[in-house]
Amino acid sequence: MQFKFESEQPHQMDAVESIVELFRGFPRECGRLFDSELTPILDEELLYRNYCRILRTRNNIRAAENQPPLPINPVLRCDEGPALRVRGLPDQELRYPVFTVDMETGAGKTYTYFRTIHELRARCGFRKFIIVTPGTAIFEGTAAAFRQMRGHFSALYRGEQANLIEYDSRQLNRLSHFASSQCIEILVMTIDSFNRSTNLIFKDGERGQEGRRPIQYIQSVRPVLILDESQNYRSDISRQALRRLNPLFAINYSATPADPYNLVYRLSPVDAFRQNLVKKIRVFGVTQQHNVHDAPLSLELESISSGRGLPQAKVKAAVIENGTASVRPLRLRQGDDLSVKTRNPEFAGFVVEEINKAANTVVFTNQSILTDSRSITLSKKEIFRVQIEETIRCHFERQKELRARGIKVLSLFFIDRVANYTGAASGGGASEPFIKILFENAFNKLKAADPYFKNIEAAEVHKGYFAQKKGDAGFLDSFETANMPAEERKKILEAEKNAFRLIMRDKEKLLSFSEKTAFLFAHSALREGWDNPNVFCICTLNSSRSDSRKRQEIGRGLRLARNEAGDQIKDESVNILTVVANESYEEYVSALQSEYAESGDAAPPTPAKTRRCRARRKDAVFTSPAFIAFWKRLSRPAEYSIIMDTDALIKECAAALNAAVFPSPRITVSAGAFVLSNYAISLLETKLGCAKIQITVTDTSGRRETFMSYFPVGYDFYRWTKDKNLRGYKIVQIEEKGERSVVHFGNDVSVRKGELRHFSGRSLPAYGKVNVHETQSASPVLNLIERAAKETGLTRSTVLAVFKNLHPGQKQNIFVNPEGFAEVFIRVLKDAAADQIAENIVYRPLEMDEAAAARSMEEFFPREKDFPQQELIPGSAHSLYDKVQIDSDVEQRFVQNRLQQEDRRGNVLCYFKFPAGFKIRIPAIIFNYNPDWGIVLRTEDGKGCLELVRETKGSMNLSKLQYPHERRKILCARRHFSAIGVNYREVSDAADDWAQPFADSGKKPAH
Repeated sequence: MQFKFESEQPHQMDAVESIVELFRGFPRECGRLFDSELTPILDEELLYRNYCRILRTRNNIRAAENQPPLPINPVLRCDEGPALRVRGLPDQELRYPVFTVDMETGAGKTYTYFRTIHELRARCGFRKFIIVTPGTAIFEGTAAAFRQMRGHFSALYRGEQANLIEYDSRQLNRLSHFASSQCIEILVMTIDSFNRSTNLIFKDGERGQEGRRPIQYIQSVRPVLILDESQNYRSDISRQALRRLNPLFAINYSATPADPYNLVYRLSPVDAFRQNLVKKIRVFGVTQQHNVHDAPLSLELESISSGRGLPQAKVKAAVIENGTASVRPLRLRQGDDLSVKTRNPEFAGFVVEEINKAANTVVFTNQSILTDSRSITLSKKEIFRVQIEETIRCHFERQKELRARGIKVLSLFFIDRVANYTGAASGGGASEPFIKILFENAFNKLKAADPYFKNIEAAEVHKGYFAQKKGDAGFLDSFETANMPAEERKKILEAEKNAFRLIMRDKEKLLSFSEKTAFLFAHSALREGWDNPNVFCICTLNSSRSDSRKRQEIGRGLRLARNEAGDQIKDESVNILTVVANESYEEYVSALQSEYAESGDAAPPTPAKTRRCRARRKDAVFTSPAFIAFWKRLSRPAEYSIIMDTDALIKECAAALNAAVFPSPRITVSAGAFVLSNYAISLLETKLGCAKIQITVTDTSGRRETFMSYFPVGYDFYRWTKDKNLRGYKIVQIEEKGERSVVHFGNDVSVRKGELRHFSGRSLPAYGKVNVHETQSASPVLNLIERAAKETGLTRSTVLAVFKNLHPGQKQNIFVNPEGFAEVFIRVLKDAAADQIAENIVYRPLEMDEAAAARSMEEFFPREKDFPQQELIPGSAHSLYDKVQIDSDVEQRFVQNRLQQEDRRGNVLCYFKFPAGFKIRIPAIIFNYNPDWGIVLRTEDGKGCLELVRETKGSMNLSKLQYPHERRKILCARRHFSAIGVNYREVSDAADDWAQPFADSGKKPAH
């Protein structure tokens, strides 16, 4: 089978032209000028002019397509500094220009730089190229790709063939040929082959026929560097090593360039997805619910970072909050008490004694040691089982759809530990290969319904690709060799290199139906530098680590599929990559979007970073007798008492629990598409206090939508469009300055007239699939009575009495699913106790402390207060501040349509929004209460005043409030304000009678 390549794909040719055009105006055979002993210097002024011309042209095209512009550097950026110091070679300070091509994984980056090499030879005369790779995987992939493309390029360039040399320190004489040949010479090297002064390439004893050291052959011809995955060469040592090659110039190629020197071309992930240059992505998220009490699962080490201070460990632990446990990330430092941080008694005695980054361990004072090679629990095996089954099922479905089109489907599994697949442990001995067992059991169970696979044995269809020591049946992966002695590790890395050669050489064979292997298992070996166009399913049987990037993993399957004839298939219905992840769909997609944003697809500006504005106090209102008297009354303290009817509480809770449905432990599979969106916002003009704004939205599912209109201050694009990516885009200020007009949004984003602002976002379509799998494992029973008493504040005897009053069948549910049972049990107790408190609380006013009331006035109402600008509206004559803070549309309408209208009629003496720090004391099970509005009105005869506290709600029916605690707080607030003699009432913004009093006799309020 031979891969077939297209020679005129627009995105690839644009990238090629962006590099070749840098040399417009240079001598046609400028490359030949550097094949001598002289030290030529490129004309950097001409290079920079060409660079600017290319960027301006590209940006004009991008602007027409509503794409963000590429940044133009004020000067040509070059890499400069000392070369790697090598004994016997002169110390040198070197400088060379560097250009960057940013191209999404799977879009043909390797083809692009090989095509660029041929074009630079044909149009400029350059002949000596070095492709630098970060490791063995990409080294082998590059060599394999060249072999696939050699015939294609030979036909394209009239029979001229490039020669590719795979650098091997055992064949250094080939470097002499590289330097002297008159053909296109391409040398492929890993960075590790020349980044140490002890590398053989620098050895004096390895001199060639002309008395040169091997490195000097390379230096003499000033090669052009092709830096594949350039983000890997940012260390000082790597940069010094690259300088030692004495390059003429370098081209960075990467999907995630860390430092894009002189960026001349960019194909973003959004571009690649939208243009159908890579597969679309759908995600199946597999998560377990109501079973986190499995003690071995409750603590996992994710990573250790040193930073500037002491090491910190990032762990996942079972945290108890509001009586229920959930697995959450935590950061641990030396001295941290895990039981305190998690409120989980399971961790009593787990105080961090030492965090060791070198050994990747966390040691606790009870001598427990947490490592990243933790055992896999039954709970995790359950998740893995469902993931594997979903992947096989997806594989069968896709193969059934695509077999008639001659397309073989491959599935790739990333596993957490090699030993869990092979059964061989790196330290000797053996472990259960439970991943292999789970796979073979699932395959044999599901194959019966598939006509193609039903007669094939499970052992024939899967293989694991790991490095293998010669003469040893055990497998070792590079991740597991980190702490080995140098010599042993060197042997393993050499074995890994040999394994990679086998993988790359047989890459096309995997696409043939004659090869039964269709399921591949890997740890880190296939995570970078390897891909196969027919990987349609990726299953992540591993934990999210700092060294396990989601983009890296999905990159192995983004390339467009090929059929048995080697033709690339561009049908959108074919090119769909399914990721089966061991986290929820939404968590996976959110994290993946964040990784894309980090690489340059700007995420929406965070709403938390808001444009600030100051509200100034009106001292005439602040010092008025009406406000001072009102505040004194509001500041009067009150104490509360509660009479609980314990018998009634027990009966109510038991009745509710006997009717409750307790959740079973289950694994949920949620699915949906991964869609990236691009937003372009521009200000066209301003007029009469409004801004004419255009927003264009495109996404990778084919959506293209533009809306344009005049919008006033206060318009909230998120609220009206319900597009979460526009959260924070509320107009807070419009500066009408003609051509210099500016519109300011509440998220601190400002857009000037004529400017195009871009950011990317994420679409969350409705789940396309939600399956529930019952788990097949059991969990230990927790101490329910102690936990419930602690969380509710009830006595243990009361909690125990509730439990004893449950039907025997309901009690048995605690053994089926302890965590799910505890969650329901505690919630029912809390709700019943909170309802009793709200119904029976009694407040008694205490003596007034006038000095404290005066102090609190200055404390709560300073001369100036800083607010997010989007939360402010202009005040009126008797507002306490010149601007009024509002938290919702209901509040804004109440202030503008009720309070301010009444103020214009002369009936308001003062009004204010209660500061967030002002709280009415309520028992902790309900939480304290912060009222909305304090208002003083004139009486109808004009001789007195009416002091009001008003709570603004969209609904006047307390039973319809969104949260039960809102209703309970209001019931308590009624009692409190009645006790201190202040008229309190909840109102809607549409209530005409909002100023009328609410009579509360102190008895149980109606609700």
